[in-house]
Amino acid sequence: MDDDTVLAARRALTREMAGSARPERARPYRRRTWTGIGIGGLVAGAAVTAIVAGPVIAPPTAPDAAAAEVLERASAVTFDAQDTTLVAGQYLRIETVGENLQFWKAEWADDDDENTMPFNASRDGSDAAVLVRDTRVLFIPADRSGDWFYDWGHAEVVESFGDRGAEAARDWSSSPGSQIRERGTIENLPAGEYLAVGGDEPPMPYLADRYRPYYDEMPRDPQKLLDWLRGQSGMTGEEADRWLVAGLSDPSAINLMPADLRSAFFLAIALIPGFEVVAEEGSTATLQYVVPGHRTTTIVIDTDEGLIDSIAEDYGSGGPAGDTVDAVTTVHTSVVDSVPQS
Repeated sequence: MDDDTVLAARRALTREMAGSARPERARPYRRRTWTGIGIGGLVAGAAVTAIVAGPVIAPPTAPDAAAAEVLERASAVTFDAQDTTLVAGQYLRIETVGENLQFWKAEWADDDDENTMPFNASRDGSDAAVLVRDTRVLFIPADRSGDWFYDWGHAEVVESFGDRGAEAARDWSSSPGSQIRERGTIENLPAGEYLAVGGDEPPMPYLADRYRPYYDEMPRDPQKLLDWLRGQSGMTGEEADRWLVAGLSDPSAINLMPADLRSAFFLAIALIPGFEVVAEEGSTATLQYVVPGHRTTTIVIDTDEGLIDSIAEDYGSGGPAGDTVDAVTTVHTSVVDSVPQS
């Protein structure tokens, strides 16, 4: 059979598995505040759902048919997507905008011990919070064995919360997170390998495509791929799925997979019980996965391009930041003919 026939068969199988035991969609939700993103339709498209108090709801035992259908659409277009059809001389430009809440404790800020980190507070135990926006750009050549280029960009506090928020914002400028590498410089990465300063081996040898060392061994059959992904957790059952979803925090790790693997990855995720569609507008679909009482993961997918637009992680509300989402990573992908000079 040709590739189109195989793909169609896989999609049909996924649809049947999802539709055979669709869980009841009884979970209520309300919109959460999405602060300061300021980028197109992602503000409305990726609002995160709060965990609603009430009776404990049993975890779903089968994939949701609507979520599976969204992921099937994303899977189907990956082979002809713009980012997978680059020609020599072109670069994939990936701008990543990360927005993260950091919680500040006044007592620790006033401590003279230089090892005390005032931004290590919990949401409820903090006296103030800041929302930090970190923007970086990666340029990937059509031939990925060539030189990649990484613009370390800039980071800034875009909002502060609490009566001492302004003080926390001033403190952040001297924190380690504000001084990553040399902001505004462009680094050359041979074949995309991230080399730590001083020649030490970094924790992760690849900057954005962390699955790359495993591409050859990762199955292209969706169920086998899901089993492989679950196996990385060392856990079983629902705990393995929760671990897997928590690991989807970097959109680029998915978007940079080879076309056939990315297609299979979307179909594999469609087999996980617990994802639900909470919004659809044009080519943008928003899926959520809720771990009651702990975490809500929200994924925004461009079903026309087969790309992840953003992933948000939220651990609840309260404290000075109120309903503001804990963390969101948004990516903007385009094709360019050159890279800026350092």
